[in-house]
Amino acid sequence: MSSAVDYTVDSDRATALVTLDRPDSLNTLNERLIDELCDAIARAEADDEVRAIVLRGAGDKAFSAGYDIAPAEEDGEEADPVPSVDDLLDEFDAATDHVHAVWECDSPVIAAVDGYCLAGGSDLAMACDLVIATDESEFGYPGLRMAGVPPTLVYPFVMNLHEAKELLLSGKVVDAQRASELGMVNRVVSRDRLMATVFAEVEEIRKMPGNNVRILKQVLNGTAEMQGAKPMFKFSELFDALGHHTEYGREYYRIAATEGFDAALEYMNERNKGTRPPE
Repeated sequence: MSSAVDYTVDSDRATALVTLDRPDSLNTLNERLIDELCDAIARAEADDEVRAIVLRGAGDKAFSAGYDIAPAEEDGEEADPVPSVDDLLDEFDAATDHVHAVWECDSPVIAAVDGYCLAGGSDLAMACDLVIATDESEFGYPGLRMAGVPPTLVYPFVMNLHEAKELLLSGKVVDAQRASELGMVNRVVSRDRLMATVFAEVEEIRKMPGNNVRILKQVLNGTAEMQGAKPMFKFSELFDALGHHTEYGREYYRIAATEGFDAALEYMNERNKGTRPPE
């Protein structure tokens, strides 16, 4: 079985290159990829020669389109298609380890985004310390239209509250320029300039003493944590589990189980959803 994450070190640039390597599924986040990504971050952090980590997606279509939400095939007797709150909490707890790993590691992490950067993929990018994106990139959290909240609520801590609401209350997707205006992206460049721009930022970071970068990252992230970032990262797992048990959340799961994933996605993007689905 091939690896879901590719790890290499560019010794000349003192940089670990960590690549989400599921291009056929738009680098969506499944259990194996999340485990391997956490291992890669830990490996880079333990390497004294690594001054920065660059996180990117394989292929030219996506950084990551989010969590792999295609329903698994069920065995045995027919069961309630909606996972229990307990099961969802266990799932979300394991499914957010990589975001915490990026947020908490001592080395600066730069997201090199090209293509879709959606849902859980956008949370991963927002947890990074810098985000450089191509003008082919798109950002947002469209999966919220099925119910729930982001299981790691990073958006309000990288942009102001009104900007976070613009995306999260609609589930809309925006282009890289709008994402830059919202504070999600440090710089937008052409595709052929992406890695050169990323490495230029690494060179600027290398002018700083390594221990000072480590201290500053903890101080800056600590500022967000004093504003509630760390507790909200955990609380949002609970809110997401409960959100999936609203009437619309349960209906999404029912349609996915009985009519298929494509039908569920079509339902997810319907307009005029009220407090509860029509009978």
